[in-house]
Amino acid sequence: MTRLISIAAGGHAPRWHPDLGALREHIRKRVDDADCSLIVFPEYAAMEAALIGQPEGDPDPGVWAARGAEAHDDWIGLLSDAAQEFGAYILAGSGPVRENGRLLNRAVLCAPNGETAHQDKMIPTPHERNVMEIEGGAGLTLFDTTLGKIGVLICYDAEFPLYARSLAAAGAEMLLIPSCTDTAAGQTRVRVAARARALENQCLAVHAPLMGEVEGCDPVYENVGRVGFFGPSDVRQPEDGIHAEGRPDDPRWVRLALDPADILATRTGGDVETFADWPRQGWRDAPVTILPIGK
Repeated sequence: MTRLISIAAGGHAPRWHPDLGALREHIRKRVDDADCSLIVFPEYAAMEAALIGQPEGDPDPGVWAARGAEAHDDWIGLLSDAAQEFGAYILAGSGPVRENGRLLNRAVLCAPNGETAHQDKMIPTPHERNVMEIEGGAGLTLFDTTLGKIGVLICYDAEFPLYARSLAAAGAEMLLIPSCTDTAAGQTRVRVAARARALENQCLAVHAPLMGEVEGCDPVYENVGRVGFFGPSDVRQPEDGIHAEGRPDDPRWVRLALDPADILATRTGGDVETFADWPRQGWRDAPVTILPIGK
């Protein structure tokens, strides 16, 4: 039985708003325009809730991290309201949150029934650790939804294969990868990582990057990327593994309707069985011999 799911991934471009009401209306319009059962916002999209008033120059990045944490509940409240109003699951991007005295980079999944759950970034980037004082999360969460089982890897986390493998082994049918990068090299790393994780695990990977420029806000001052929906390159799949993609630095929604089971079917009916053959690596026990040659 086909289980068609509609997904919208946005290269969301945050901006300043005069008040929280203006931000609420902006988010409502964005979600209404997405018009899908699963909507994916990027990493640090939640910083938009801290962009109320007028641009205030360029304060220390640590100050912005604290402001983002203070505005976290406002952002999640707006996205949760939208999820209930439009009957969609919404990954509310991510942003700073303070918990037990620690600053974390947290992505929140909002359900149509008003429930929320979260995934914290496991490995903050050096800039996040050293400048913003963001700490790493404690573990992975697999979200069991009416749309299927969903895993989230926040930006840099996608560059570490074992996180994706753990989620896929636990039953993840799709991996959502919200990101925030300010250079072409950065966005390429995450894009390539998303494609690799889809290839290794023979599943869908959805890459949603932050885009645009925000005056006066260091964490999201400049953002580049390209929305992408990726799967394995195999039989009955796109030859390049790209199911859909946006244009570079284009913040409009990219939509895809598919049954994730069609991609998962490559695990047993494809030319290769990458997911099943993972244990053949023997990566935990395989010795590495350093062999001088030609020296």
